[in-house]
Amino acid sequence: MRDLPLPPELRGLAAILLAALATGLFGPLQSQALLAQDPLTLRLAGEGGEVRATLGPVLQTRGIQSSLQRGLPIRILVVTELWRDRLVDAQEGRHEWRASVRFDPLERVYLVETGEGGVFSAGTPTEASQILSEELRVPLRPRREGRFYYLGRLEVETLSLSDLEELRRWLQGDLAPAVEGEGGGGVRSAIGRGFQRALVRILGLPAERYQTRSPAFRYPPDSQEEG
Repeated sequence: MRDLPLPPELRGLAAILLAALATGLFGPLQSQALLAQDPLTLRLAGEGGEVRATLGPVLQTRGIQSSLQRGLPIRILVVTELWRDRLVDAQEGRHEWRASVRFDPLERVYLVETGEGGVFSAGTPTEASQILSEELRVPLRPRREGRFYYLGRLEVETLSLSDLEELRRWLQGDLAPAVEGEGGGGVRSAIGRGFQRALVRILGLPAERYQTRSPAFRYPPDSQEEG
């Protein structure tokens, strides 16, 4: 039986895997380290039903720090949802906040960029985490009477599956970013996506995920509406 050749896209991904394993570039998958405080907290702010989201020391885990020192960018996603607390809960609002952090080895600074266009620099991971918290704002609040709560989800990852082309360039020594839109979006088949996920696991690229929930509250505070 004749072996079927790999498609060009999968051959590129296989080359990444072989190069990483041969050079020992990536260590084993790191589990989330125990932090002194929660990675994400949700606190009610005032009587208007607003919420304040605060990030903990999300950049201080060993796996994330190791990736930063290797020059890989860190992607941060915070998803906050407002839910109405009823017999059958109903989602009333949703907000996504994104940011990225990378380490500049020449300047010895951490560069923080937010989805709103903010660009900042920090001297330490602690300062970078503080900037992220200060820039994180959630424009959600109840618009009608009732009992509500907030759900929060935090994702911190070295790179997403769509960033594997960037990883390939980095491994080959080409640090210039890929041209946006070039190449038709990469591997789109189910086989290609499965291969990418397996590659991310084998390379041990760290990913931290955390979920939290705020206490339930009434809006307005003196409301007796039960839904």
